[in-house]
Amino acid sequence: MAVLVLGAWTAYSIICVVLFVFSIVFTKYYQDKHDSERLATTVAICSLALCLSTVALFPVDIFLVSSTVDLSTGLKHEWATKDVVEGIVHNLKFVYYGTYGLIAIFCAFIIPFAYFYFEELEEDQTNSQRTIAALKYTAFFMAFICICLLFGLILQPSEKVPLDLEFFKKLLTSSLGENSISFVISILMLLGMIVFICYTAPGLFLLPIGMIKGTNKINSESSLKLHSSLTLNREKQRILKAKYSGPNNLMSKKDANQLNILRKEEKILLRRLRLATESNGFWKKIMYILRPFEFIIGSVLTILTVVILISIFLTCIDKVKNSICGRSCGYIINHPDIFNPLNYIFLKASNYFPIDYFFMVLLILYFFSSTVYGVISIGIRFLWVHLYKFRKNSTPPQGLLFGSILFMLSLLALNYTLTMVVTPQYAQFGSQCNHTVNEIRNCSDYPQLIIPCDVTAPADICTPTVISTFIHRITVNTPFFGVIFYYAHWAFLGVTLLGFMYAMIKSPSDILYDDLDDEMDEEEERLLTNNEIRA
Repeated sequence: MAVLVLGAWTAYSIICVVLFVFSIVFTKYYQDKHDSERLATTVAICSLALCLSTVALFPVDIFLVSSTVDLSTGLKHEWATKDVVEGIVHNLKFVYYGTYGLIAIFCAFIIPFAYFYFEELEEDQTNSQRTIAALKYTAFFMAFICICLLFGLILQPSEKVPLDLEFFKKLLTSSLGENSISFVISILMLLGMIVFICYTAPGLFLLPIGMIKGTNKINSESSLKLHSSLTLNREKQRILKAKYSGPNNLMSKKDANQLNILRKEEKILLRRLRLATESNGFWKKIMYILRPFEFIIGSVLTILTVVILISIFLTCIDKVKNSICGRSCGYIINHPDIFNPLNYIFLKASNYFPIDYFFMVLLILYFFSSTVYGVISIGIRFLWVHLYKFRKNSTPPQGLLFGSILFMLSLLALNYTLTMVVTPQYAQFGSQCNHTVNEIRNCSDYPQLIIPCDVTAPADICTPTVISTFIHRITVNTPFFGVIFYYAHWAFLGVTLLGFMYAMIKSPSDILYDDLDDEMDEEEERLLTNNEIRA
């Protein structure tokens, strides 16, 4: 037992180190190489590593509670006594509450402070003045979190909710501290649902369909366009110089200014052409070799997206049809009654450990990658106002911090989606099953007598995951959050379908040209645009 638990936490520690390294590489890859700030970079790295580590705890949670049950008998292992199981759950709860508390601190204090600290950067300001100004603006976010904590302390669950099961009664009698923290996280999770709908939903189709369409053809067209623009530019310069070829002909001020502009444009076009030529040499060969694999992976991910949407749709139908008490308890269900393909796949894969945990990690990474791709494609916006681009080597510090908080909030929402909607039964009890016939020796030999664990199962046999208990506590104590999260997933389905239609009509993304545009500042972009208009 000790070896199993120690091995799980050791693996989790290694994963956290890997995720921290990934966060460093990810942040360095996207941050502006000309305009970076040490504090903003550090905060972005730590916040990304924190939220990824929190989601990475999800498979560990499932593994530890699943390991307490012997699948060959459907009963608890001899070593899985009540005290041992409570110790495992307590350790998981300690880590969860620690990471969630840090997420709240990052969202309410550290990230806003780093943002305003950079915004106050002026030549005549000292570090102390910048710090005081940043703290003044950050006080609003801290006050908001404190109000949420106090509100969570005084908020009482409704006594009208008909929840007679022992599983839910324990949640209704939780400590004030747990209810307070749960309320704060539920507020952040609600904000995360907005990010989840706006960025993750369209990204689920934009990413795989973009891989299927590819980019090679656009790159060659970009090089041809650059050659054409450079030839035209040089021809204009030749005409202007020929106009004043005589020894005594002085160039007018207007033509001198025009010639100066054309020379600047020529330098920009030469630099862009050089970058395009370098990329077309090595990059095109690599893309040509990897193109079949890119197409295959994109096709597989498209199928995965369809399966995810079907699973979400069927669970939403199940919740509204078979909920214990409907809206009054946030559409809670005892156990899934409608077939859910992803839930079924994970339950079957749990018989061949560690395939199920490997698939869960891949599923989490796919959701995160879709969010990143959605942020890159749509940009960081507030309603229709475009704030920052999220691009390779050109994302400003403010954009990095905004992106970090978007990723953090979306991964919080992902906890709810995976646990309650995508794989509800597997995410709540893992591979645990139970029965009352002791002489049965193998679950797979008598499937009609073995039932997967759910909230109606005996508490001394089936141990729910800590994350599912946490989310159920939110839903039971504050049912209106459960109602909002339920309808948010219908919105998620709608936005995903809109993302599919946009991905189908959108031309293949010009990755090379996007990178070249990022190499230019606004003045260069305006210069080229004005010259094209005059031409």
